[in-house]
Amino acid sequence: MGCMWERLSIERKEAYREVFSRTPQRSAHYTFASLWGWDAVCAYELAWDGPLVWIRANLPERLVMAPVGDWDAVDWTEKLPGTWPGGTVFHDVPMELARRWKETLPGRIRLEPSRNEWEYVHRVEDLVALKGNRFRSKAQKVRRFLETYRPGFEPLGRCNIGEVVAFQEDWCRVHGCWSEKALEQEHRAIEATLRDWESLGELFGGVLRVEGRVVSYTVAEPLDDETVVIRFEKASPEFRDAYQAMNRIFLERSCRGFTWVNREEDMGDPGMREAKMSYRPVRFVEKATVTLL
Repeated sequence: MGCMWERLSIERKEAYREVFSRTPQRSAHYTFASLWGWDAVCAYELAWDGPLVWIRANLPERLVMAPVGDWDAVDWTEKLPGTWPGGTVFHDVPMELARRWKETLPGRIRLEPSRNEWEYVHRVEDLVALKGNRFRSKAQKVRRFLETYRPGFEPLGRCNIGEVVAFQEDWCRVHGCWSEKALEQEHRAIEATLRDWESLGELFGGVLRVEGRVVSYTVAEPLDDETVVIRFEKASPEFRDAYQAMNRIFLERSCRGFTWVNREEDMGDPGMREAKMSYRPVRFVEKATVTLL
């Protein structure tokens, strides 16, 4: 049995979120807002299959991803080989599901951890308090930013989203997005997310201003009742330590109701990995590439 694929559509948003809410190990990569933002880059399709929704990307190449939904309601000994031919490769599979498949189908699953896609999870309180030697340099940078610039903070929403769009366009010009593929793709995802802010719902964010000027913004969304995902975060290079300041201020002002913050993956970029590790993650949402043999 194959899958009946359909293009990702905003009309299916609530139905998808209902299925996603039953997923035992939730990855930030699989929220509806994430798929919608990156759809211009990846051309996602969905296949609705009882308690599951299968996902595949069609650009720049066709890649099958993990299903979301109630994994406990599925007999994987029948579902996986009954739906997919041998040799199928599944990308960005949360490790809990990858291990289930391996245990359920012994000898038929090859599992390769994909470290570049692991998502960094931190305690919100750790990144707000910035206590102890491990966070000393971060705390110093935040304090220096606050003393130097006296920023104002406000929630991101309808009243300032136009300014954030303009800030993002300026940020792209400064950083050469049009000559760097990864930055250009991210910019397209940000554009789509900000354009459809109201339609997507659930998104929230923050804006830092210095003397009325936008100098940083953050886009976030709940992953579950205890976890917030930082979806995008940008700051002007003219304002030293703005990233560190926004990280702390946003969590302090807008995320105290959450226990955990997921700051997504590093995509294998050495500089990004070093920066993310410097915030001392308490765990990862581990993922793997899985081949059905």
